[in-house]
Amino acid sequence: MTTPDENYATTPPIPAQAALEFLQDVRQLVAFQQSIGIEGYPRTKELERFVAGPQQSTTIAKQQTAAVFKPKTPLTPSARQQAVAAVMPDTTLTELYAEIEGCQRCQRHQSRSRVVTGEGTTGVKLLIISDAPSVEDDRSGLPMSGEPGQLLDKMLGAIGLNRTEVHLSLLTRCHAEEPPGKAEVDACLPFLRKEIMLVAPRVICAMGVLTAQKLLHTSKPLSQLRGRFHDFKGIPLIPTFSPEFLLKTPEMKKATWLDLQMIQKKIQAG
Repeated sequence: MTTPDENYATTPPIPAQAALEFLQDVRQLVAFQQSIGIEGYPRTKELERFVAGPQQSTTIAKQQTAAVFKPKTPLTPSARQQAVAAVMPDTTLTELYAEIEGCQRCQRHQSRSRVVTGEGTTGVKLLIISDAPSVEDDRSGLPMSGEPGQLLDKMLGAIGLNRTEVHLSLLTRCHAEEPPGKAEVDACLPFLRKEIMLVAPRVICAMGVLTAQKLLHTSKPLSQLRGRFHDFKGIPLIPTFSPEFLLKTPEMKKATWLDLQMIQKKIQAG
């Protein structure tokens, strides 16, 4: 009596080394795509075990069970940088910014003067992200320029920081007269997610409603999001108002000052 498998022709076995290299390449590809914001994969337990690899697959189930009862603990800067190195070993901020400067993913590239990438280095205390470049940013090529930048410097100084201790970035990279829409935000978002992983900050401050909503996957207004920390992939994130908004609406400076004090305490606590 034959078994069901005997009714089908068998394929030649794949050499063990070739199979291992193939699986490693696929794992790296999947992990990389997930890190830059591709969300089309079903996050099943089977996929988790596959991405983790054979050495970790036996412990995935236990880790998932424990995670249900254990709150998320923010990663230390060194741990975040090690995680980035494992996923994107050959990627640097310089290479990322070169890619951004050549971007033509949306229509805004046709009217921009230049691309505004980011300012700062990795492993900083604070990453500040604004929604879009201002007119001054478009002229200088740097985020938070002109009068909004001067106000930002005062805000940072009030909590004992300066620009050398922070990294400045943006949700969208090209200036336009109209605020960025969904198409522009979705085109730029993978760049920002990759930049966050490379910078590996202790704290993220989203200075703008679009940035806060997109990173936190919510439609709540900034007034409901600010005043407390949220979690972004293990990094504390606090939304607040941008310097550009505060120049037009100075009555919101008091609320922003409270958010800045929370940032200061979070950084000092390590």
